[in-house]
Amino acid sequence: MNYKNVIKEFFGKEKIFHEQRKSLIVLLGSFADFDSFEYAQQLSAQSKRLTKYSVDLILIGIGSERSKKFFCKFNNIDVKYVYSVKNGDLHRKLNLNPGFVSPMPAIINLLIMCTGINSRGTIKEVLRGYFGDKYAKSLFSFDEEINIGPFSFLKGNMFDIFSKKKNLRPLELATRRLMNMIEILSNWKIYVPDSAFLTQRGATIFLNEKDEILYEFVSESLLGYSSNMSTPLSYLDDILK
Repeated sequence: MNYKNVIKEFFGKEKIFHEQRKSLIVLLGSFADFDSFEYAQQLSAQSKRLTKYSVDLILIGIGSERSKKFFCKFNNIDVKYVYSVKNGDLHRKLNLNPGFVSPMPAIINLLIMCTGINSRGTIKEVLRGYFGDKYAKSLFSFDEEINIGPFSFLKGNMFDIFSKKKNLRPLELATRRLMNMIEILSNWKIYVPDSAFLTQRGATIFLNEKDEILYEFVSESLLGYSSNMSTPLSYLDDILK
């Protein structure tokens, strides 16, 4: 499939791509999706690197313009990289996985996926958040403040009780997900103007200057936005040498 042409046609006159440049296209699900938050947080730290290698970062999420603004502010990612779509039409055109869909409300379908049904690997990823991962990097620096909702009484060094190594420590990722969840639930109506697309999965496509695919990953599950969740951006190391 020619992802770039489908996206160009969908957005019409709105200029998404620059010619003769590499493109990192990230199709998010809903802006309220844990995957969307975590992936954006990972990518925001790579913006200078992507600029250095002449890579255009393009994130497309389901929601409103207001959803997008809240999403970008919380996840510290430049709004110029992010585009909003109001429904799953583009995802359908790209043949992406809609997730578990049934006559029940979308929030129930999402909770069913959280149990691993039609979402293989989700339980393993949830457990990784609690037990840590020796192959992944830590998330919080020593003196970094951890904001649990309006409260800021913890620092990154609290995870040193488990390990002083720089790998992902027990409860570290679970804490980050709790922070994300509080943000989403506190602003639910903003992040979710239409709950019908809560289960929609996304994809990542990295194109070179000739629009040839260098990396492609299509999500099939919740909390599975990379082929290697321990190092979800390792494909950048393989390509940007």
